[in-house]
Amino acid sequence: MSKKGDYNLMIALMALIMVQASCSDYLDRNPQTDTNLEYNQVFTDPHLASGFLNNAYRQLPDGFSRLGNALLASGCDEAEHSDAGSQIHLFNSNAVSPSYNPDDVWNAMYAGIRKCNIFLKELDGLIAESNSIPVADRPNYRGQALFLRAFFHFELLKRYQNIIYVDTVINPFNEEEVYSFRQIDFHDAVDLIAADCDSASNLLPAKITDKAQLGRPSKAAPMALKLRMFLYAASPLNNPSNDKTLWEKTEQAAKEIYDARSQLGVGLESNYGGVFTTPYNSEVIFATSAENRNDIETANYPVSYQGQGLTNPSQNLVDAYAMSSTSYATSMNGYDAQTPYVNREDRFYATVLPNVAIFKEAPVETFVGGKDGLFSTPTATKTGYYMRKFLTPAINLEKNETARRCWILYRYAEVILNYAEARNEALDNPNDKTLHDLLNLIRNRAKLRPFRNANEYIKDKDEMRAYIKHERQIELAMEEHRFWDLRRWRDAETVLNRPLQGMRIGKNDDGSFSYEPFTVENRIFDTKFYWYPIPRAEILKYRSKGIELKQNTGYDN
Repeated sequence: MSKKGDYNLMIALMALIMVQASCSDYLDRNPQTDTNLEYNQVFTDPHLASGFLNNAYRQLPDGFSRLGNALLASGCDEAEHSDAGSQIHLFNSNAVSPSYNPDDVWNAMYAGIRKCNIFLKELDGLIAESNSIPVADRPNYRGQALFLRAFFHFELLKRYQNIIYVDTVINPFNEEEVYSFRQIDFHDAVDLIAADCDSASNLLPAKITDKAQLGRPSKAAPMALKLRMFLYAASPLNNPSNDKTLWEKTEQAAKEIYDARSQLGVGLESNYGGVFTTPYNSEVIFATSAENRNDIETANYPVSYQGQGLTNPSQNLVDAYAMSSTSYATSMNGYDAQTPYVNREDRFYATVLPNVAIFKEAPVETFVGGKDGLFSTPTATKTGYYMRKFLTPAINLEKNETARRCWILYRYAEVILNYAEARNEALDNPNDKTLHDLLNLIRNRAKLRPFRNANEYIKDKDEMRAYIKHERQIELAMEEHRFWDLRRWRDAETVLNRPLQGMRIGKNDDGSFSYEPFTVENRIFDTKFYWYPIPRAEILKYRSKGIELKQNTGYDN
């Protein structure tokens, strides 16, 4: 067959596998229904066999365009999305239902799981028989497939709670087999996903040394996935009795990465902002493939810079940033309400574009009447701020210039914060050097004064918990963490029922500015939204076979 024929065959096979009309379709569709020859050829061809697994990576989420051109940041208290028609606004008004959820990933994740299971089956079948992937390379490929399967299952678990765990290729023509797979308890799923993570980490290389393999997981990726999952499992939403053993288990998972950081080749970069614009730097544990693109800038540059200015950080987020070089106890020393954006800590300027910030060698004008100000265009800032994080100022949109970018799924700073949170919850008293040393790693990079001795340590467990939550809000801003953190902490019913705040800035005759906080939007969070609804189509499909899927509390079937 010609190369063009091979390519067309692969496209046809991928299209078949990606059909997602119903649960039985995307879980159970058999790619052998065309001809055995086509199926066999894919897995016996040295070029196509590995390409089959490569296609599963397409199911990884791109947080830059989670919902159209909206980040999940605009679905919590981090930001407002300035396009009034965006689906992200449904998250802020409880307008999500079993019939319509713009972030419903049920189909997509099970499609990815199916691809992984098919590949794992043929890795021991047609691939082994034909040696289309050399024996020496197969452990790495197996590790990749197991990691991806774990990843896709966790994306389901953190949204839907009681999921269907699938670790085999299901025959779609055998209804007894199809419907034998039922929902399992959250913590049972955690155990199964963790087992996949452990198997993957034992198979994957400690570091990626071949540039052609950049974007593929190393050993640290499944370790980081397991750590995050354990953190969620130990948190109040999933651990209402506060079983300390779950926190100890999380702490141990974090310590394993921390202790092996040199062997794994991970660490904190010195330049916080550069972490998000330099693909595959040492802080990135796993990310989507890096591609040349400028849609991030097109969507989020301020409006006078040929951008749409869609993601607008909130005053709620801005207020969380400390002043530069301050200690924990003196975090807002030097703050002046007349010059609120002067001498803030480094991460503020790497995340937010406030009024008169220099961007592309010119000041951003978010004041009323300014070129980027409130109401200046239909999508101009609704909060008085624009997003700075993730953007590459050097891109010239008029020339359609691009830059290589990936969406970071796991990075080392999160590992440190996960470690600190778990250790605080596992300890009886946070007056602990290891805990404060971990937090100092984050503070040092932000050029904040470290906790220097035991006299400065936080000695109250609740106070330390609040500080770690605050530090996560800043360090991980806009990266899809807070959306889920507020849920796992069960803080969403308080935090997300507060008004989203902005800053109305006026320019005075003498060139100075006046600042007036205002309510951008009154938002609503119902406790049922701690979990997404199981899609109605799945409920009805199973019901037609006499099987009741458990819907999450608060949603009608």
